[in-house]
Amino acid sequence: MPNQKSDSRTDILQAARIEFIAHGYEGARTQRIADQVGVTKAMIHYYFNTKKELFEDVFSTSAEQLFESITEELEGEAPLFKKIETLIEHCLQKADQESAVLGFVLTESQRKSDWLLPILNDQISISSSVLDRQIQEAADDYRISPIDANQLLLNIFSLCYYPAISSVVNQSLMGESQTQQLYENRKGIILDTILNWLTA
Repeated sequence: MPNQKSDSRTDILQAARIEFIAHGYEGARTQRIADQVGVTKAMIHYYFNTKKELFEDVFSTSAEQLFESITEELEGEAPLFKKIETLIEHCLQKADQESAVLGFVLTESQRKSDWLLPILNDQISISSSVLDRQIQEAADDYRISPIDANQLLLNIFSLCYYPAISSVVNQSLMGESQTQQLYENRKGIILDTILNWLTA
C-alpha cells in the first residue's frame, strides 16, 4: 500500500506538471489532472490540500530544475572565459530542452510575483563570489573591462533564454527554417558577443 500511495502522488505531480505548464495556474483544472491520472479529485486533495499547494510543488520543482546547477558552475575554479562558455552551453541546453518549463516559470513568476518570489528565493540561490573575484582579477590585469558580475549573468541569461520563449514570434518574423538555423549557431554568437563586450 505505501508504494501505491507513493506512485499515486508521483502520478498526480506528473499530470499536474503537464497541466500547469500548458495552462498556467489560472487555466489549469484539477479535474483534468484527476482524469489524466485516473483518480478522483478527492484523491488529489488527499495529497495536496489545495490547487495552490499542488501548483507550488510543481513550480518549485520546475524552478529548481532550470537553475539548480548554475551556482555549482559559478563556484568552480575553471578559468573565467571557460566558465562563461560552460554557462552559455548550460543555459542554451536548458532553453532548448526545457523551453516549455522555462516559459512557465518566467510567465507565472511575472504574473504572481508577490506569491512566487519567496519560492524562487528558496529554490534559486546563485552565489557569484568566485565569479566576482575572477572578474576583478582579470580587470586588474587589463584582460577585460571592469564589470558587475550580475550584469554579465543578466546578459548571458537574456541572450540564451529570450529566443526560446519568443520562438513563435521569431518564426513569424524570420521564417521557421531560418529561425532554426539561427538557433543552431547561437553558442558561438553569444560567446563572441560576451567576450567582445568584456574585452572592449
